[in-house]
Amino acid sequence: MTFSWRRCVPFVGLLLLWCVLCLQPVQAWAKDVPANVNGTLLPQATAAGQGFVEKAEISGGVLALTGWAAARNPSVFVTLVQVWLGDQSIYRGRLGYLTARSDVVEATGQPLWLSSGFHLPLQLPDDISAQALSLRVQVTNGDGSQFDLGVSDAARQVQVPHPARQPSWKAKLALGLAFALPALCLLLACAGRGHSGPAGQGGVSARAFAASVIASFALLVAAGWSGSSLPLLLERAHILEHDGAPYLGQARDVRRDEWLIVTPLAMSQRVSPEPFASVNTLHGVYGQNMNVVGMSGAPTRTLAEVAKPASWGFLVLDLKRALAWYWWLPFFACFLALWALLRSWFALDWRHAAVLALLVPGSAYAVGWSGWPAYVSFFPVLAAWAATGAMQAQRAWQAAVLGGVLGWAAAGFVLVLYPGWQIPLAWLMGLLTLAHWWQMRRQLQFGVGQLLALIVAGAVGALLLGAWWRDAADAIAALGNTVYPGQRSMELGGYVEPWHLSKGIANLITLYESSQWSIPSDAAGHVYLLLPLAVASVVCLCVTRAAWSVVLVLWLVVAFVLVHMFVGIPAWLARATLWGNVPAFRLDVVLGLAQVLLLAWVMECAPQLRQWADGSRARTVLLQALACTTAAVVAWVHWRALAMMPVPMQQWLTPAVLGLILAASAWLAWLLVRGRVVLAMAVTAAWTLAVSLPFNPLQQAPKDIQLVPALRTTLQSSAAGERPSAPRVAVVNNDVWMGALPIAGVRVVNSVFYDPPLRFWRDLDPSGAFKPIYNRYQNLLITLEPALETATWRITSPRMDAVVLNVQPQRFDFARVQADFVLAGLEDGAQLQGNPRLALQATDGAHWMLFRVTQQP
Repeated sequence: MTFSWRRCVPFVGLLLLWCVLCLQPVQAWAKDVPANVNGTLLPQATAAGQGFVEKAEISGGVLALTGWAAARNPSVFVTLVQVWLGDQSIYRGRLGYLTARSDVVEATGQPLWLSSGFHLPLQLPDDISAQALSLRVQVTNGDGSQFDLGVSDAARQVQVPHPARQPSWKAKLALGLAFALPALCLLLACAGRGHSGPAGQGGVSARAFAASVIASFALLVAAGWSGSSLPLLLERAHILEHDGAPYLGQARDVRRDEWLIVTPLAMSQRVSPEPFASVNTLHGVYGQNMNVVGMSGAPTRTLAEVAKPASWGFLVLDLKRALAWYWWLPFFACFLALWALLRSWFALDWRHAAVLALLVPGSAYAVGWSGWPAYVSFFPVLAAWAATGAMQAQRAWQAAVLGGVLGWAAAGFVLVLYPGWQIPLAWLMGLLTLAHWWQMRRQLQFGVGQLLALIVAGAVGALLLGAWWRDAADAIAALGNTVYPGQRSMELGGYVEPWHLSKGIANLITLYESSQWSIPSDAAGHVYLLLPLAVASVVCLCVTRAAWSVVLVLWLVVAFVLVHMFVGIPAWLARATLWGNVPAFRLDVVLGLAQVLLLAWVMECAPQLRQWADGSRARTVLLQALACTTAAVVAWVHWRALAMMPVPMQQWLTPAVLGLILAASAWLAWLLVRGRVVLAMAVTAAWTLAVSLPFNPLQQAPKDIQLVPALRTTLQSSAAGERPSAPRVAVVNNDVWMGALPIAGVRVVNSVFYDPPLRFWRDLDPSGAFKPIYNRYQNLLITLEPALETATWRITSPRMDAVVLNVQPQRFDFARVQADFVLAGLEDGAQLQGNPRLALQATDGAHWMLFRVTQQP
């Protein structure tokens, strides 16, 4: 058969027609694609779809991709994305919810591509190398078709930074042992047999448990673990280099007083020109007296330092372990002191006392306030334990030692320097100690030993406080004459929210949410069981037929506190009792401690209560009915109280969470009234720790902190050249730098001042016209105000604890505040560049600009 071209013509024609039909839509797609979107050249469209990666940014180990992607076929979804850095695939999963991109619609002419924008955050794998790697992103549609996204020039090469420093395996082992040792001892003791009696004989003794708690504290300190939110300061400053290592959890911005003020003040004492001096010249033009820093305090090389145990670590340990000591001591000290007091005052098994003692330092209130409520509670609890022991001691030397502990604890309590917590705690523990002595009056000793204990206590307390007063008298006098807090208005109470006593049981939500009506530190509270405790107390008093003076005093104090919180007290009473210095919303510290002591008494009476109830069927039914009624009332009270919260707070509590809260509160009330106090306390302790422990971040504290090289070089060369002393920096509009510079050994003009820097202000305001504004405890900020016309500065106070020096950026002479340098952000720095008395010295181009103050007119 011969070949004929005529026979091929139909086939060739069909082939050409098929090619035309296939190429026509491709040509149409290509015509639909414009040159650019937002000025960026787009990649060629494909049959599957089109998209573009506009940004690729890395922060905190997270790669964030921003761009758009759309499928060509309008009937399929963009379902899957795969991301490569170099040859390593780092993600394969959903692209996420797509957002509106009107610019894409306008540029491409594709109205169906409106929902095409994406923002995809990806966790970088731990094993990825620190180098510049090429980025590739591939999208898969629902029909299986695939297309690669174009990548902008800025995102084409991703610079992977060195991974964050990780704790060593030794540090992790120490952390695990620190948590495991006390828990293991407690579990072994509870699992052992024949452990009746307060000493506990279940294979683990009370001494062994105490040793495990001390060992836990030692392990945490030795490994440098801390729960401070200091990493916020170190990272947000962008001017520091450090070797801290984050591990678990999230640093809490709400703890600003801790990570921005108190902890940096304490740290700056190590690097001060005169380490641990009473006056630290790093803060302010004329220095700041560090003896009036309250709460955990700032270390000083004076006799008064003996009464500030939280800051001892700074004197003898490196910075890493000093910060760990500074953080953990309040929690451990409070637990051990309260555990010892419960075992001394009540006939409790040491294991039960340990569970109860957890409720104060482990509460959300203590954790939310950075451990300070535990620290301030530690001293009066220890003082009450020591005073009781001294009154029972039969040997003079034992009484004298306990008297010394009493005097030391009293001095330490004074040096916390926060009357809002100190006054109610002093009233509670003072009255309770007297009531306990009356109750055990037949066991008290009145002899030479007790007289010696009184003398030693007075001598130790007077010696420590006298030494402190000698160094702090001028600052205390200035502080006492301030508008705030020295002359603050008298507090009469009566303004606490009706849901205040219910907020603690809702802390599993409210501790982790914020709004203008509630922040975690204010929302933090105890799991209050006051109503079922009152019912259980009445039942126990009726059954035991003993009116315990301790119980009566406890309920009187609780009643007074509740009246102060919700009703208010007369001015004459507030003045006579000093309760006029106590904010009503700061009384959780005393209410939580009083509740624990009441629970200890009810726990002690619980065996008699159960024995009485088991005596007859009628008693059992009566007690069960009372318990059920109390449980129902408690659930109703909490429901009513939580329903009064502002709407945003109510919305946090979903029906499921609210149901869990009400059921738990009702069950705990039933257990308490029924006499199942040990189980109730175990559940309460588990609930409390489960809520509060995750609030703490965990990281290894830094051992070395210094300025970034650009700043360090400029400031060190200045210190070595022109001035005999280190240069002083004025910080513009950034309170984080005010805390960051002193911990690196740099002097700052503006800082946080517990006693007002009146000499500094007199230099600016010789006539004292603005004294009512700046005569206060203050965060001293310097801000720019271009609108100032004739004057070059003015002073304002936006809130009670802040003073702002507003300066005209082009005309203000920073030499007037004795600054050698000015540190400002880029936006403020742009305004300062027009000031003829400032010369730009260094900048990182992203966060800060450093200017030298010159003498040029």
